[in-house]
Amino acid sequence: MRQMRYLLFCVLTLCLSSFDAHADKRVALIIGNGAYKNVPMLTNPANDAADVAASLKQSGFDLIFETNLDQARMQDAIIRFAREARGADVALFYYSGHALQFAGVNYLVPVDAVLRDEVDLRRMARADEILADLQQAKNLRILVLDACRDNPFADDLRRTIGQGRSVNVGRGLAKMESPEGTIVSYATQAGRTADDGDGRNSPYTTAFLHHILDRDNITNVFQTISASVYEQTKGTQVPELSLSFFGQFYLNGKPDMAPPANSAVPTADPCANAADHWRSTEATGTLAAFKDHVLRFPNCTFADLAKSRIEQLSKADGAAASASPFDGVWLVREDCEKNPPWPAATLQYSLQIKTGNIDTQFGEEGKPGSSTFDGKVQADGSASIAVNGFIDAAKDPLHRSSGTPFHYVMVLELRGGSGAGVRTETPRPCRSQFSKLSSLLPQLPAASEESDADPHGSSLNPKKSAKRDNATAITSPDQRERGVQQGQTGLSCSVMRGRCAAVCVANTGRPDCASTICVRLQDECFNTGCWRGRGFSGCGLARR
Repeated sequence: MRQMRYLLFCVLTLCLSSFDAHADKRVALIIGNGAYKNVPMLTNPANDAADVAASLKQSGFDLIFETNLDQARMQDAIIRFAREARGADVALFYYSGHALQFAGVNYLVPVDAVLRDEVDLRRMARADEILADLQQAKNLRILVLDACRDNPFADDLRRTIGQGRSVNVGRGLAKMESPEGTIVSYATQAGRTADDGDGRNSPYTTAFLHHILDRDNITNVFQTISASVYEQTKGTQVPELSLSFFGQFYLNGKPDMAPPANSAVPTADPCANAADHWRSTEATGTLAAFKDHVLRFPNCTFADLAKSRIEQLSKADGAAASASPFDGVWLVREDCEKNPPWPAATLQYSLQIKTGNIDTQFGEEGKPGSSTFDGKVQADGSASIAVNGFIDAAKDPLHRSSGTPFHYVMVLELRGGSGAGVRTETPRPCRSQFSKLSSLLPQLPAASEESDADPHGSSLNPKKSAKRDNATAITSPDQRERGVQQGQTGLSCSVMRGRCAAVCVANTGRPDCASTICVRLQDECFNTGCWRGRGFSGCGLARR
């Protein structure tokens, strides 16, 4: 009798646990697009979507499941899902198929897509808008994109927009930051492509199906999925995971933690804290953090993934130490259209590229009126520069409060000694032109007091005040827009020629080459419209 009561208690407990796991409202939109009409078909997306739908149904999701959607049906499915997400506790979007990024925005491609130019992108679904729809769910939002295949649509768009355009069509997908309470999971890292797979499912979806029903905290589940893909592909595919959900949520109930009553006390699990440590390690993202994880948990789930991150960061450090053909000082002219309340404006400022990196600080970091330009120029000349700063109310055309943060991204493409760019992630439309002054300019020695008086620069002192050079050579964009105070005249034209001549001799050993190089540099300054009287700052970086 006692055994019967115990058995009944266990069954009741199990039922209540299952009920609690699925008592909330869960909705999911699953799309698999593979039967493309204008490019070669993809084999796996329909299988991927069908298998994911079956797994999520076991976890209590109400499904909108569709395959091979054209533009109209895809739009309809997304609208239906947005309405369902309004009252949901959990909302999940899964997509398998073709997608591409253009100017930092990710687009999901319907099967009837034709991409003649960037205008046709309006016929596609924007991943950032779907991410916004997910935010209507109360507790947990999940966006899964198994859509990083090498994409013929992206190749077509690169050809049609032409070589002179400033926007960039990137490989793979662009990374989207996850809002609070959201998990964003990509099949591979931003800017990389992933394999469609040789079996029924893609490598990512294979791992997803294997672990999505795990009885574990949802963040651990997705970290395990990422580690599984890495192991399955032998390190060739490293999923990107953006986590902004740090609570406890179990899609399939909590794991059974209590040992049997008569069992011996188990040996401590050396990997018990590996998942929590990995979460903080990824959030830190430094080489030292990943090395620390391998040292603490050498035989646990995320050790191989940490080793991959270490290898990538080490390669990045090595690449950063090498010179880039785009290294030098670049003059930037931005023309901003009138877009009320924004006034029309022209801004001129300079950016320096060293070993392919743009890392320029204007003003005192974190203070009103400051701004930071941060980005990496790729080997093909494309770059995405993140610009962050803080408003100075006295100089802001909209009179916003001092200290208000601002952010935008400048997407650009450099070719040879010129380039063009456009601002994104901002309501202010601005296009920019880049002109390279000289790859020699970062090597310019600082002028001594004697050389300021000597037009030929015969007394140049290369050890004197590199800091002074930086202060005069780089002027912030807001200074360019509003003008610079009286008395800041920079270097005279004669001193500029003298300094240029000294660098020319030092680099080539030919004293006569300075006459041609300096004339060309001076012409560049005139042609870019930066010449204002006799004031120069650093071989052509003119004060307005």
